[in-house]
Amino acid sequence: MPSQLQTIPLDVLTQVAFFTIDSSPTSALDALLQLMLCCRQLHRLLSIETCPQLYARIFRAKFDLRGHCRRERQHTKTTSCLASELRVRRRVLCRIRRCEVVSPYLLDDLWTVYLMLLESDELNELHLHDAGVVSWVLRILRERHGQENSEAREPVLSLAVSVACLVLSHSQIFSLPVDDRNQVLNLLRPFTTSAPQYLASNVSGVVDRGILSSNGLLNRVPGQLNVSSKNSQGISDHPISTSYFSRFTISTPNLLSGSVFLTFAFKEVTALQIPPHLPPTRAAAIATDRHGPTKEDFVAITSRSTPLVADSFLQSQTRSDSDLTGEQQRPSRSATHDEDFYRIARHLDVPAETWELQAYIPGLLTGVWEGSYMVAPPTSCSPVASSGLEVSQDFLCRQPIQFRLEEHLSFTPWLPLPIETQDGFDGHVVRNLCASEDESSKRTQFSDGNTAKTYRYEPFRLSGASESGRDPRHALDVVITGETPNRFEAAWGAYSFVGRIRLSDGLISLTRKPKSAGDDGCGTWVFEGYLHSRRTFVGKWGTLSALGQEGVGGIFSVSKTAD
Repeated sequence: MPSQLQTIPLDVLTQVAFFTIDSSPTSALDALLQLMLCCRQLHRLLSIETCPQLYARIFRAKFDLRGHCRRERQHTKTTSCLASELRVRRRVLCRIRRCEVVSPYLLDDLWTVYLMLLESDELNELHLHDAGVVSWVLRILRERHGQENSEAREPVLSLAVSVACLVLSHSQIFSLPVDDRNQVLNLLRPFTTSAPQYLASNVSGVVDRGILSSNGLLNRVPGQLNVSSKNSQGISDHPISTSYFSRFTISTPNLLSGSVFLTFAFKEVTALQIPPHLPPTRAAAIATDRHGPTKEDFVAITSRSTPLVADSFLQSQTRSDSDLTGEQQRPSRSATHDEDFYRIARHLDVPAETWELQAYIPGLLTGVWEGSYMVAPPTSCSPVASSGLEVSQDFLCRQPIQFRLEEHLSFTPWLPLPIETQDGFDGHVVRNLCASEDESSKRTQFSDGNTAKTYRYEPFRLSGASESGRDPRHALDVVITGETPNRFEAAWGAYSFVGRIRLSDGLISLTRKPKSAGDDGCGTWVFEGYLHSRRTFVGKWGTLSALGQEGVGGIFSVSKTAD
């Protein structure tokens, strides 16, 4: 005798099947499986091929979708698309739970995990952490260590490093054995100590940017995309073709940027050592006519650490009801990753004429930034042996750095500053910039120092609107000015900063010059890098040395303070 469940309408049966599932986000679908195993007819009626609407509903209940729909500029996804994505994610989570690192699936698994993290508004992260993503990605990094560098290896390593940046917390890094931490640092060091050759190796797949036109479109509209389905080794370097990401062309995230971020997170486990000979306070330094940093200056710097996404996730899981109001006023977690996503993804359906800034939003750099930089060994230094392997020499030292930045925007019909190129650097390096304030229009006029021509810019307002009422996302160019905050000058030196942002991918170039001509012979430094999750600015730095001379360089990481 057939079951009465077989005789009820499919929409009612779908409702019954959905409510048999545990409402917990990370619960298994065991109850649904048991229902399907009652008989062959129910198995057919409730299969993903016959009833995709059921699995699409499960996806909406258990995974985050808001960020994906916002980036795709559409409010709904087809049921078959969501059902297919649910199956993909459950298989990936199953392999993570078993801590499987299987070569045929590894690259696709990493892509699924990375894009889930960029879309997460907590549910995606809940699934991944419940499955044990931290142990899984650390195992991948350990197995990558010691393998020979190759083109086929780099996409896997780039994605594994990017995932580690988003899932590791400070407490987890601190709890790792010293040998494990050193193993990860040794894996990353060839990419960070040889920074100049890796920053531009993968900039969103953009290979043709051109010079800024009169309306600025070439500076802010993605150029020709050269993202092939497979590299020269026959390995896929972008997500498998699925309907879930059918509207985007996606390229591998930047390996240097993630390596620098992770290197600082691991290095900060060991705090900067305070030199014992320093005066204890600024008052004591003045009384003894001592210049430079004090012990309290070092304490203030070492108390800060690189903000990690996983820390904020763990805090959100323990927040009380009284914290919900403040939490709702902040941008969603996925929104803080929008620029990271648009750095690797290009929307295929958006006309160039209507393009708004996506890889960088004006205003993100405005404020006070603090952190540190590390000095790389000279390129002439040979690798050293470690555990039978040759590894690059470690950084020579780590020093604090601070600056306060302001942004200035250019809009049509005014022309922005011409683009300068500088050997050894990838972005729009600004070397000479003269600024004057126009009191009548409250605009800033810049000149490049070579001609008498001036260019009009408007200072960015924290209110979000420009002086003329224009939308900052429609800016043609963003120029940065800044200086060392007064309270840091006595300790770390006085510097001025000028810079520019390549709006097509968000690459920030910042030039630092000492305010005093005889300031320790530091000369002119250029900092280049990207923002991570709107919180941390990381990348490489180098000196502008004479042609044919080897300059000094390294990596840096700074985070915005509450000031």
